Amino acid sequence: MQARNIPSLDGLRAISVFMVVAAHMNGVLAKSIPLVPYWLYIFWGALGVQTFFVISGFLITYLLLKELTATGTLSLRRFYLRRSLRIFPPLYAYLAVGLALTFAGFFAGNVRAFIVAGTYTSNYLGGGSELLEHTWSLSLEEQFYLLWPAALLFLGTRKSIQLATWVILLSPVSRIVTYYLWPSHRALLNGMLHTGLDSIMFGCLLALLWRSPRFNAFVQPFLRGRATVLAILFVLLLGPFLQSRFRGSYGLVLGFTLNAVCLSQILLYVVRVPNSGLGWLLNTAVLRHLGVISYGLYLWQHMFTRPNSARFVPWNLVAILLCAELSHWLIERPSFWLRDQLEEAVHWNRPMVTEPLEHRVGT
Repeated sequence: MQARNIPSLDGLRAISVFMVVAAHMNGVLAKSIPLVPYWLYIFWGALGVQTFFVISGFLITYLLLKELTATGTLSLRRFYLRRSLRIFPPLYAYLAVGLALTFAGFFAGNVRAFIVAGTYTSNYLGGGSELLEHTWSLSLEEQFYLLWPAALLFLGTRKSIQLATWVILLSPVSRIVTYYLWPSHRALLNGMLHTGLDSIMFGCLLALLWRSPRFNAFVQPFLRGRATVLAILFVLLLGPFLQSRFRGSYGLVLGFTLNAVCLSQILLYVVRVPNSGLGWLLNTAVLRHLGVISYGLYLWQHMFTRPNSARFVPWNLVAILLCAELSHWLIERPSFWLRDQLEEAVHWNRPMVTEPLEHRVGT
């Protein structure tokens, strides 16, 4: 089963990216919808990025485990080739356009910021351009891609479960220590590798335990709508309230972790129970397509929201969709074709597991 065939993930990506867009348009939306305060959109935007992290950890680990099961090993060269041709071309196209517009005087920024973004280090080295404030999340994900497959290959499944668990447990400690010992980087606490990796690790751990009978028996009660409704209410309402009330003393210690727990519950439910009402919504054609182009949506939304949220509404949404579609058809799909050709040329294609992803616990 390919990534596109895992139910609900594309729709979940679509919801996540539009939470980010809403956060970057919070001033306009707060005026249009006065019942929702502007600060709540900001929390929802952070939640959207965290959802991306959980999905990425789950999906990458699931596919790696599928290859490991089928072949007995992992081809790191194949993985890095596929990731490079998936991630690099759309980003570098965005950076090229952004740099040209910066030189033309449309946006503020400097060349250093584009170098930092292009080397996936902005989660440690900061910004320098209003067009690149969102690239910290891409940096964290790329650093994860660089390290996790090798860890899974050399440690094996059991030790990888232990590693993921320890990262989850120690990340709040790392955030607290970094907060006090590295005050200049407090604004980046949720994005650095050593402080923000736990959200991705929740997705990894979910994939690692996906076929475990003990895990499946444990999560059986959570495959009901009530648990998922409670998880959604927590991340959308109670979590933001606690964060606004207690700020860092809640967020650094418990907030990120509790959000990741709830997001893992939501992911587990919508993938295992795709025929539910929520699963039906996430698997509609529109949301699935928006999920397919979500990488482009995430990249280009910043050009039409963050610096100019009040200047282009509602045409900024049209511009974001247009840029994402152009990126998908003119950059991403040709990159996929090139990836397939290179794999075939160097004989990296391997037989993959063909049994369908289970939708029911214990099967």
